[in-house]
Amino acid sequence: MIVFIVIPKNTGLKQYTDIALGYLTEADPKNMIEVRGEDVPSWVVQLRKKGKKAIGLTGEDLYREYVIEERETTLQVVRKIRWADGQALFGKPALCLIGPKGMTIDNLPREATVCIAAKYPKIAKRYLNLLEGRGFSFKKIYMNGSVESSYTTGIADILIDIVYTGNSLKKYGLVIIDVILYSDFVIIGGKND
Repeated sequence: MIVFIVIPKNTGLKQYTDIALGYLTEADPKNMIEVRGEDVPSWVVQLRKKGKKAIGLTGEDLYREYVIEERETTLQVVRKIRWADGQALFGKPALCLIGPKGMTIDNLPREATVCIAAKYPKIAKRYLNLLEGRGFSFKKIYMNGSVESSYTTGIADILIDIVYTGNSLKKYGLVIIDVILYSDFVIIGGKND
């Protein structure tokens, strides 16, 4: 049976994609499909629904976002590949709540506009719901890039975005208020495979 391997075309994931492919003996380059990392879980599910065997490679954060959205998913993590990059602030990507220097959870404004990286609406909603349960109120806006600029232009008071090296934080005078989740790289497949 042909096994489709759905891989992310995101250049930042190439090194980990190559590592993951080393674990897949059935990986045939002519059966690889390149898609955006956040679309990998959906592609795997759709191929499986058509009776095809499919395996996906993506960031754990993107897989978790998909699983929250699709509560009854047929997917599971087959293998986790530890992300280890000395240039990354935490050694791996981290989805964070970000704000201006001096801001902490304790002095967060009770009402705030939060700009959220558009890839993470479900994870962000869950996280912000916890804070709203503590008396905070948020106006949410979503952007596909330049999330930090939404703070510097006054559009947003706080941000939810992936932090990698932390260079953008320094550039814009921002700090991490809280880490929402860390992300490794995962190989995903069907629960019944």
